[in-house]
Amino acid sequence: MTLVVTADDLGLSPGVTRGILEAHTRGVVRSASLMVTFASSPEAAALSRMEPDLEVGLHLDFVGGEPVSDPARVISLCDGEGRFWRLPEFTRRLFTGRIRASDLATEVRAQAALARSWGHRPLAWDSHRHVHLMPPVARVVGRIAHDDGVRWVRRARSPEFWTSPKEAVLRAASLASALAYRGIAGPSWYMDLTSQRPRPDAARVALLATYGGVGELSAHPGYVDDALRDTRDSLVVARPEDLNLLTDPLLRTALGTDVVRWRVP
Repeated sequence: MTLVVTADDLGLSPGVTRGILEAHTRGVVRSASLMVTFASSPEAAALSRMEPDLEVGLHLDFVGGEPVSDPARVISLCDGEGRFWRLPEFTRRLFTGRIRASDLATEVRAQAALARSWGHRPLAWDSHRHVHLMPPVARVVGRIAHDDGVRWVRRARSPEFWTSPKEAVLRAASLASALAYRGIAGPSWYMDLTSQRPRPDAARVALLATYGGVGELSAHPGYVDDALRDTRDSLVVARPEDLNLLTDPLLRTALGTDVVRWRVP
C-alpha cells in the first residue's frame, strides 16, 4: 500500500502556505506543489525550505496569478492588465488556436527557473486547475519536463469506475496527454479530496490506501485570509475543511509511517 499525499497551491497566499505547512507538520502531507506566480510565493518557498521532510514540486500556473515572464513576451496568455486569462477564457483561446505554444514554453521555463532560484529543484510537476493535461499544453510541458529531468507528472485517473463528470473529463484528458508524458512516472490513480462529494472523512481516506499501485491524493489545506480572497480563487471555505481532514489524528494513525511517500524518492 503506497500513497502520495500532496497539498496543492503552496504560495497562493500566506494563509494557504501556513495551512499547508501545518498539514505537513501535524498531518499526513509529505509533498506540496509550489506556485511561483503570486506575491506570497517567495515567502512560501523560503518557509518550505525549512521543512526537510517536505518534498516541494512545481504547480504550474497559467490561469491564476500573473506570469513570471514579461507579459509582452507571453502576450497570448494574458489579458489587457497583464494577468493570466481565467480558466474558461484560457480554454476557449487554447482550443481556437489563440494561445501560442511558444508563449507557453517561455512561461513554463520561467516558472521552473524561478523555483530553482529560490532554492528548490522541483522534480514533480502538476498544475493549477489541471491545465497541464490539456493536450496542446501537455505537448509543451512534456517536452520541457523531459529536457529538465522531471521525474513525476500528475495524471488524473480516478480509481473508481463510477465517477463525477469532472473526474471523467480528467480521466479523458489524462489519456489524451499520455504520449506527451511517456517515460515520466506518475500516479497509478489520482483523487482530489477537495472535490469529493460527499466529503470524505478520515476513515474513508485511510481506506483509499488499499487500492493497488501508487496513488496520489491531492487536497487544498489552508487558512482563509484577505490575500486568498483577493486571488478570486474558487476554493475558500473548503481549505480549512481540508486542513482538518489532513490533520485528523485518526488518519495519521491509520496511515502510519510507512504508507505515505514522496512523489520522487
